[in-house]
Order: sequence, then structure tokens, then C-alpha cells
Amino acid sequence: MTRRRAFVLFLLSVLVFSGCANIPEETTPRAVRDDNDQPTGTIDGPTKGLDAFDLVREFIHRSGNPEAAAMYLTDKGKQGWNGEAAPTIILDTFDTVPVRTPAVEEDLGAASSEVETVVLEVTPVGRLGADHAFVPTIEDKEYNVTVRKRPDGQWRIDTPPPTRFVPLSDFEASYRAVTVYYFDPDLRITVPDLRYVAAEPNSGLPARVINVLLSGPSDTMRRSVRSPLEGIGTRTNVVPDPDGTLVVDLKELGDKSTEQREQIATQIVLSLQTVTSSRLRLRADGQDLIPGRRDWRPGDLKVYDAPTKPDSDQPGMVAADGRLTSLRHGRPIAGPAGNGEYEVLTAAQSIDGGQLAAVVQTSAGPRLRVGPVGGPLELVDLEAREMTRPTWLVSTSNEVATKEVWTVADGNVVRVVRGSDGTWKALQVNASELTDFGPITELRLSRDGTRAAAVARGRLVVASVVRDKDSVSLRTPRRLQPINVVQAIGVDWLSQDTLVVATTQGSLPVASLSVDGLKLEVFDRNNLQLPIKSIAAAPDRDVIVTDSAAVSSVPGVGQLWRQHPHGKGPNAIPFYPG
Repeated sequence: MTRRRAFVLFLLSVLVFSGCANIPEETTPRAVRDDNDQPTGTIDGPTKGLDAFDLVREFIHRSGNPEAAAMYLTDKGKQGWNGEAAPTIILDTFDTVPVRTPAVEEDLGAASSEVETVVLEVTPVGRLGADHAFVPTIEDKEYNVTVRKRPDGQWRIDTPPPTRFVPLSDFEASYRAVTVYYFDPDLRITVPDLRYVAAEPNSGLPARVINVLLSGPSDTMRRSVRSPLEGIGTRTNVVPDPDGTLVVDLKELGDKSTEQREQIATQIVLSLQTVTSSRLRLRADGQDLIPGRRDWRPGDLKVYDAPTKPDSDQPGMVAADGRLTSLRHGRPIAGPAGNGEYEVLTAAQSIDGGQLAAVVQTSAGPRLRVGPVGGPLELVDLEAREMTRPTWLVSTSNEVATKEVWTVADGNVVRVVRGSDGTWKALQVNASELTDFGPITELRLSRDGTRAAAVARGRLVVASVVRDKDSVSLRTPRRLQPINVVQAIGVDWLSQDTLVVATTQGSLPVASLSVDGLKLEVFDRNNLQLPIKSIAAAPDRDVIVTDSAAVSSVPGVGQLWRQHPHGKGPNAIPFYPG
């Protein structure tokens, strides 16, 4: 395994950096067709004349299509291989090699020249769950695969590997990444949920997306979001009318209110926007979903994600030399956080721009202060030797100012909540499931409040935020890009389902990742003076980093970094609202 391991980082980088966003689906991942979809043609069998080792290699490459893969198996092999199982995605650089210590074959009933043991060496990078979501992992595995020669001289697999392995490039070719939408617990904000469906046949894509949407949130998000579509099915197949309009006819809506029906329309239209450009005709039991609204396009929807995007008049701030300054003009902000009364170490501004949380240095160590931007900040009863940059929860109402901010104090995740009397109180967050990852040195809430991204011992981890009455927990944590991201120092949310990470790795100083970790793109390192010290991001904003020389910004991957005119030098910590 060691010789393969030496190439893993480079080869996975080539595959992933190119943007491996297109991926698999259906039930437990075989590619499921709609009832009306017909096979597109005859499936080719194994290439004739292959030796045992090349046959196993071709079998692995064909495993994205269970029907094709079954043609490589003997009758015995077919009984021992589950083509319906969810695929495990592996690096393209797998090996088929001779067994190192030939074992005595038992009950083969044939000469040894007619039976071959092939050692299959693979590096899984993740698997596709029954919920159609990608689950990252990394490990090396090997399996003994028995191959038997038929009377016609062709080899077939008698003992296949116990798991359906699909190489990453074949996985991308067979499946497509799609985003389905649910709502935050307050039913105010749409929340994206990344899933994977069979790419072919293309005509059935909308139906497959609707099936995934109606099946409910992914396993990691099931307790963090709500779906007005829960318990609702389709009355007919999702097919186009003769005029080309795609019809989605729902059933079992009961007495859903107009507001709930608008939320349902939003879920459907947003979820289908990347797989069809057709108008959508949304119906309920054969009638218009909303009376008087026959056809829908994305532009017809209420904007539910606005609370996750800082207003254009909130340019962000910089913590430097104990003060907070504006990224717009470089001057100190009003109040004690800007005039030097507090020695500010780092800070966070609420998404609506009205609140400020600042970690300040005191004679007793770092302390957290919270209050209105430009005004005095209340000292929170929270003592710690170390405290991370705060991160704000989105407000639960358009009429109510945000009232919850998180930080990590001496390794403990804490949420600071404003009570009915206006005072701020620190409450523990149950983060026990993250303990094995090590101490958390950076924590950022997603701007819809349903996920948290953390840096722990150089690892990048994402967990779901689960609220049960008065308790809050971080659940089902998953480490992203475990091969490539090993020295992370900072993370932030570029959008609701995209992260940016900063590392001390020269080959990967700044990168963008999908929230499940499958897609990774590396930013150009030109014009940066490594190492990177901090990073900040927000929707529709430049990514900002602090390196060893200055604060620099960049509009996107593939573009050049430029020093920010108001960055305040190499010790500054820039941040956007959130």
C-alpha cells in the first residue's frame, strides 16, 4: 500500500481540483430509472481475451452500472455481490496485483491454472449513502478476488469484493450533483442540501430530483431543517406537457395554507432550477398549487435566503492594533471598540449589521463583550484562557434583532444568548461528538444557522446544528478532504453550501470546498506571502486573507490576489458580518 499512498495527494488533487461535483444517486445507489425511461441500448460485456487482473480492473470501472458489472461474474459470484448496494467511491489509482503469499486453494475443483487470486488495492474517498448524500472518508483497503477461467478461455469473477467500488471519474460520469432545498427551523430561510442522482437518462433528471426532495433531508440535516413537503407525494409522473411545461402534480396536501404552499413551491422550483430550464406547472390534486398561479420560474419566488446575505452597506471590518476599523474607508468604527477603550483581539458583526461581539484583552485574560455596533458592549460572564473569533446566529425574525452568538472558550463550544431582560448569558453547546477531532481552534456558523464548520487540530470538520427545546448540539460531524486539508488554520462560509479554508500548506494555502467535501478548488497562490494567518468570506463578497505581509482579497478561484487598501497589515484579522 505504501507505494500507492505516496501518490494519493497528487492524484486526488488532480481529480478533485478539476471540480468533481457531478455524482451519483438512486435509492442505495444504483442509477434508478423512472418507470417511463427505457434502456438506451445493449450493454456491452467484458472485453474478450482479458487476463484475470485486467478483468478485475474493467469490472471495477463498470461497477457504476450494476447490470454491466454483473456480466463479469460467475453464477456463484453473482450470488455474493450486491449490485444494489450504495457505491463506495475510490481513487482512480487502484491496483490489481498477484497475491503476495499464494495460499492453498480449497475446493476449487479445477487446476490452479484455471483459478487466479487477484489482490485488489483501493483507496476509498467516500461513499454514497442511502439518502443520496456523499459521506467522506479516507483509508486503504485490499481484498482477495478469486477469478475462474471458463471452458471458452474467458475469465470471470467467482469471489467479488464485498463492496461495490466505483472509481471517482466513473462516479462523476454516472451521477450528477443536485441541490434540494428545505427550511431552517423557523421556516424563514431556505437551506440547500447537496445530493447526487443518476445522470442518465437526462430526460428523467427532474423526476429523480423530485423523488430525492420528497424523501426528505439528508441524514446529517434531518434534525436541523424542516420541510413543508413532509408526507406529501406525487399524483402523477413528473413529465412535460405537450407545450414543454414540466408538470409536478402533488397529492395529500390537506389543508396547507397559502404561505405553506408558497414554501412548497419554493422548494420545488429551487431544487429543479439546475436540471431544467422549462417552465414549471405546480399542481395539487390536479388543481393549481396556489389558485391563480399556474406556471412558475425562479424569478416568481419570494426571496427566502436574504437574511443570510449581508447588506451592501455592511462592508466588513478589521481587528488590528486593538481597534476595529471599517474595510470601506479604513477609519475606526464609532464607540469603544473603535476608539481604543477596549483592546480588541478579534470580533464579529451580526449578519444584519446591528450587533457586535468582541473578544477583548483584559488583565484577567480574554473576555467577550456583546452589544450594539458603535455603543458600549456588555461584558459576558465567561472566563477563559483562550477564546476563538465569535460567530453570529441569524435572527429568528425580521422584527427581532439577533440574540445569539457563539465562541469556543478553552475548547468548549459556548453560545451566548440575550435574555428577556436584555442581558447576555453563556450556555454550553453539546459538542461531545467532535471530541475525537481534537481541540477546536476556529468555529463558524453557517449564515442560515443549520451547520457549523470547525478547525480542530488542523482538520476541517462540518457538523449539523440540532436544537431540542432549550438545548443545542453539534451532531454528525464529518471531516472534509482528509488527504488534502491537513494543516487548516481558518475557515468561513462563502455561501450556505460552500466553504473556504486557509491552511499553512504551501501547495494549498486557500481553497474552496463544497459542504460535503467532494468538490475542492484551490485558489491561485500568486501575490500571497505565505503562510496564511486568517480568512474571511461571505456571499457575493471577495475572499479576504491575511498573510505574512498584508491583507489581500480575491473575487474568485483563478483570479489574482490584490492587497486590500484598508487591510491594516500582517497582524490584522478581517471579517464580514456573520
